[in-house]
Parts: sequence; structure tokens; C-alpha cells
Amino acid sequence: MEWISPVSTALGAVIGVGSTLLTDRFRWRRERAGQNLDVRRQVYADYTAALSRIRTALNECAQMNIPSEERSQRVRELFLAPGAYEIRHQLAIVAPQEVVDAARSAFVVLRDTRDLLVEGATVDSPAYADLEDRFDAAVIELRNVMRRDLGAVDSITTR
Repeated sequence: MEWISPVSTALGAVIGVGSTLLTDRFRWRRERAGQNLDVRRQVYADYTAALSRIRTALNECAQMNIPSEERSQRVRELFLAPGAYEIRHQLAIVAPQEVVDAARSAFVVLRDTRDLLVEGATVDSPAYADLEDRFDAAVIELRNVMRRDLGAVDSITTR
């Protein structure tokens, strides 16, 4: 019966170490999930801000009387300046496919707006107004998808 004491001590040590390792593993997973959420939240904010800056720049350009030989270069520079292309690459790495698809849809509308302005459209053009409406709808959908991914179910855009 002299073996019961060492075995129970060893068993207690195994249980203690095992429970500590298991607790640490759960804590690590929770922290990692929180970090992933923070990264996605930041990339989402950066991307929607870049889209907003592009839209504002294109809108200002649509209101200006820019000579046609300068217009194309000016519009393209304004379109590239906020860095939405680069952020879209980050988004493709960290976001689920539903968010990537919605982000692309909003971006494509802005790209179409850029192309329309390069062709000479102005803020008064019906085609420009249509693209503005399409962009608004695409951004609402993008924000809703992002909010669902981040766990914020109710959209602030539907209130």
C-alpha cells in the first residue's frame, strides 16, 4: 500500500498541470479571437473611410470645370490617392468572402463613376446620379455585411 501515496500525488500533479494547460489554451484562443476581431474592425473602418474619400474627391471633380486633356489624369489621381486598392488586398486576407464580395461591389461602382467622369460627365448627368444611388446602396449593404461579421446585428443604417 506504499504505492498509493506516490500515485495519488502524481495523479494530482497531472490533473493540476493539465487543467492549467487547458485553461491557458482557452484563454489564448479567446485573446486570439479578440485580436482577429480588432484587426477586421480596423481594416473595415479604413476601407469604408477610403471609399468615402474617393467618393468625395470624385464628386468635387464632377463639379469642377477641368479641361478635357487634364481631366483623365486628375480623376485617376484622385481615385488612387485614398489607397482603397491596397486596403482591398488586406480585406481579402482577413475578411470572410461575403465581406470581400460586398467591398468589391462598392468599389466597382466608384470605378464606374471614375470612368464616367473621365468620359466627361458632370454632377448634373443622369448617369452620374444613377451611380451615386448605386454607390449609396452598395455601401449600405457593405456596412450591413461588415456589422454582421463583427457581431453587431442591427444596422445603424436602418434606424
